[in-house]
Amino acid sequence: MPFADVSLVTTADGSHSLQLLATGEHYHSQFGALTESLYVFVKHGLEYFEQSSTSIRLLEVGFGTGLNTALALVWSAAQKHPLVYCGLEPFPVPIAVFRSLNYGEKMSDGAAHPWLQGQYEKLLTGENIEYGLAKVRLIQQSLLLYETDSPFNLIFYDAFSPNTQADMWNEASVAKIVSLMAPGAVLVTYCIRGYIRKAFLALGCMAEKLPGPPGKREMLRITKPNHV
Repeated sequence: MPFADVSLVTTADGSHSLQLLATGEHYHSQFGALTESLYVFVKHGLEYFEQSSTSIRLLEVGFGTGLNTALALVWSAAQKHPLVYCGLEPFPVPIAVFRSLNYGEKMSDGAAHPWLQGQYEKLLTGENIEYGLAKVRLIQQSLLLYETDSPFNLIFYDAFSPNTQADMWNEASVAKIVSLMAPGAVLVTYCIRGYIRKAFLALGCMAEKLPGPPGKREMLRITKPNHV
């Protein structure tokens, strides 16, 4: 799905999101973009590794507005935890739109997202950037075409919903993402569709339904066992 026209919207917690004009779908929950990301991706993703000394290799499927990236940088700095972040985004947000987002005003560490906004052009050229103990890279490639010799131990699966991007949630995409997960890796996503959970289970993964963020009853956390 090529990048489409968007409008800037303000969600319930005051943080920005983007809305696809063609479909009406939003990049984040309208109950609060920042609230949702903190709950799904930080609380149930990054904090899973809080007591671990292992360096986190994090793959985000859907870099989007960079909100989850900035939150990961804040978490890494606060926890003094090494982090290697890779964002997959075949259709990046235009620079002017990216720089208009207000996350720097809303986050607890106000420096991380403005810094990311300043580095965005470098990321678009494929350059690696560093923020404290974190290394960040943006890859403009689709999930099914992406290959790596270094699997990830944490996945943020933040594609558009199945209503808009059904191909990102089918069996081929689930199999691909499981192949990119290291043994013991964790995946978190806002999407709880039954057929998606069953696709992960069929590949030997464990699936937990967790209470969802405001406005959503449940979310999903997938764990790839050490023997898979």
